[in-house]
Amino acid sequence: MSLRRRRPRGYLLGLCVVTAAVVGSSIEAVTAQASTDGAAKLRIDPWPCRIVAAQTLREAFQQGWERSKTVRGQCEELAGARAVVKLEWSRADSQSHANSGMSESNGAVAATVRIPPVGDTIVLLAHELQHVIEKTRGLDLDREAKRPGSGVWKAVGGYETQAAIDVTRQVSSELREAQERPRK
Repeated sequence: MSLRRRRPRGYLLGLCVVTAAVVGSSIEAVTAQASTDGAAKLRIDPWPCRIVAAQTLREAFQQGWERSKTVRGQCEELAGARAVVKLEWSRADSQSHANSGMSESNGAVAATVRIPPVGDTIVLLAHELQHVIEKTRGLDLDREAKRPGSGVWKAVGGYETQAAIDVTRQVSSELREAQERPRK
């Protein structure tokens, strides 16, 4: 007979969210200490949302942040919802352009967004972030997909929403406009 206590459902997610919050609030203290010690300064991203990613995906998100009002708005909303988003590369031969896996615990959403290393990374990222936002808003995709005219439907491997498609178009437009503007 095992004496190990069983962890409540969502325990690990809660632990991850708490860890992310502690790490996030400790960064300023660490940076200040590194400055006074003469050590190399830590890079602190200007975004309010919690994005965890490899350097190349952080750079893609930074470009989206700089060039798209929509991506900045998504980040603000994700921050307000206390969501934590992990970005990672998926395989180039994946069945879909990008996908997201999400879980929720105590009102906080943790998501893993997988982006294939082909195509327009920023647009794919914005599309998937919209799905994370839908989760933070409590959208019941299964129920909505059954309701005609809801803007949600079943797709291969999950669901698709008109809101995410609209974000794709909006961010594509913003990126084109940003590219056409002369740089200062």
